[in-house]
Amino acid sequence: MDCGYNIEKFKAFLDSHFTLYDIILSDNTSKQLLSFKKDAYHLFYELIKLHYPQEKRQVNPVYDLFEHIKLSLETNSIELKVVKKIESWWLEWLFALEVDQQLVTEINNTPLSFIPQNTLNPMRKHELSHYAKLFSVLPMPVCNICAITGEILKVNQRFIDVLGYTIEDIPNLNVWCEKAYPDCEYREQVKQLWYESIKKAIEENKAIPTNNYKIMCKDGVQITMEVSAIDIGDEYLAIFNDATERLEAESILRDMAFRDSLTQIANRRRFDEKLNHEFQRAEKCGGALSIIIIDIDFFKQFNDRYGHVAGDTCIYKVAQTIAGVVNRPEDFVARYGGEEFVVLLPDTDTQGALFIAECIQKSIEHAAIVHKDSFTGFLSVSMGINTAEEFNVSDEKNFIEQADSALYYAKSQGRNCIAIAPR
Repeated sequence: MDCGYNIEKFKAFLDSHFTLYDIILSDNTSKQLLSFKKDAYHLFYELIKLHYPQEKRQVNPVYDLFEHIKLSLETNSIELKVVKKIESWWLEWLFALEVDQQLVTEINNTPLSFIPQNTLNPMRKHELSHYAKLFSVLPMPVCNICAITGEILKVNQRFIDVLGYTIEDIPNLNVWCEKAYPDCEYREQVKQLWYESIKKAIEENKAIPTNNYKIMCKDGVQITMEVSAIDIGDEYLAIFNDATERLEAESILRDMAFRDSLTQIANRRRFDEKLNHEFQRAEKCGGALSIIIIDIDFFKQFNDRYGHVAGDTCIYKVAQTIAGVVNRPEDFVARYGGEEFVVLLPDTDTQGALFIAECIQKSIEHAAIVHKDSFTGFLSVSMGINTAEEFNVSDEKNFIEQADSALYYAKSQGRNCIAIAPR
């Protein structure tokens, strides 16, 4: 078809949509933009796709057309920016068209016995048929990689928008790894994970599984992306998806799973996990590990007199008071159950644990929570302390039982006491 006709046709298309220029240049996905993009594709279909591959060209037909169009526009004009935006879409659509045609040609010209079994799989055929459309359809970053050379063959516009890198910035996987994963140690972890994922995909005849990668964008901002890939013969199609919202949701769910809803401190489940970790670390390093078990004195009477709502408020205040005293980053406070709390103190001997327990006792006294059924008229707590040093405790269960025994001894001594488990 005549190039002059194509240019006039395209300019007429621009003139009919000039009111949408601001929307076209924005990053939103409004219905107007999607409608315009559909119109742009119809024009692409008419001017380019209908004549492919019947017309054999030495030059890229999209580049050829847009070079002539851009020459007639003013530098830095809004219209020029719109044209460049549309050009990026057309280049993606042409790439998809060429790949689609290449796949069809290769499969049709290859004897059935030479086509890999995974290509004959119905799901695999489905992947192949959709591969060519991914660049223009997917609203997330997409990257086409040569599996043999590691050369990056193509990235879509969304890839550039999100990560900032053009294909000139990252011509191959080695350069990509250096820029996206600047930390050497993390880079090696990424490479190992990627190669293991490829191996697993080949062995199981599946797509390359999704993994999280912390990627450094061109502007220096690090983001976490879910990256999966489709193996297409000698190439991979890597698909990036922002994992921020999912990770935040997982963090919230994890927090809910390990946080006591009433007191807003860690729950028993989280304590069990923390104790196991700290106990093993103390065994390995030979350091001291102390525990304080705390029980609210005469809490049943408090509940009976003031009601369960007041009881819940009391438990919350006690928990927050304890947490306010135990403020080293490595220390740990949890609700052990009912009106009991537990404090875990890594690298802390008996004297250090006793000092913390006394601070907790004073803070509870200063809180002055009225409790008419106690000896003093105010709420108090009893505490039991145990310390594991140089493997003097056989296991975690024994470690807790000794602290619990010390707690009951403190309660038997009249409550509002601190007792230390004997060595």
